[in-house]
Amino acid sequence: MRTLSREAVERLGSPLAIRVDFHEEIVSTQRRARQLAREGAPHGMLVISKVQKGGRGRLERSWVSPSGGIWMSLVLRPKLPSHLTPRITQAAAVGVATALWSLGVEARIKWPNDLLVAKPDEDMGRKICGILAETGTTNLSAKRLGTGDDNRVDFVVLGIGLNANLDPEDLNVPDREVATLRSELGRDVDLIELLGTLLSGLDVELGRIEDFGAVLDDWRALDCTLGKLVRVERFGEVLVGRAADLTPEGALLLETPEGTVKLFEGEVEHLRQEGT
Repeated sequence: MRTLSREAVERLGSPLAIRVDFHEEIVSTQRRARQLAREGAPHGMLVISKVQKGGRGRLERSWVSPSGGIWMSLVLRPKLPSHLTPRITQAAAVGVATALWSLGVEARIKWPNDLLVAKPDEDMGRKICGILAETGTTNLSAKRLGTGDDNRVDFVVLGIGLNANLDPEDLNVPDREVATLRSELGRDVDLIELLGTLLSGLDVELGRIEDFGAVLDDWRALDCTLGKLVRVERFGEVLVGRAADLTPEGALLLETPEGTVKLFEGEVEHLRQEGT
């Protein structure tokens, strides 16, 4: 069973790993990938490390990243205006979820960026993977673009943290909130084969962003948020309502007592349904 190494990753020949920045240990693959992107790293630069010491998720929350997981960040240079960049998170979630299903793990997508698994007697789900997409933009004048949209994406750094050959207790969070491939499959997996499957799934789904309706159809089929009563925190504001659908841009439509709110970001908590 293979572990991660630069040579093995390069041999995968993935278009999302045309350059590999490999580390035994790093503070944050996301931070390193942003640095490389600003220095001109091409689309398909992969930053990957066996261990992360300062990994983080959304809202600057720490992400424990010991040896045995997949901790990686990709430099992407999509030809998208900034208002369409939420599509990248949704497409990536579909790609990773599809890869996990191919391994026998029935992962579901929690909007906007988590993958959960649940046993038949569980109703809330446990996090097995997190996805974080951060953009870097180049500001140009509207006159020069001729479109009225003066905010174009220069690069996107797509971070993925997947709990693989680990026990839940290795992650320093309550077992009821986290899962790993080992805990779900009852065995370890070949990390190079796993990485290859992930990169293949991501490449397929990111390549379908222009046909985003098809991506959203797959997202909905894998979703565990729509139709649920949720609490959403964004910019210090707390909203409670029912998650209704995604817009063509990938925003969440939240039905609240005051009306429908369109959310492009926010921290979502699934609430227990009445009577459960």
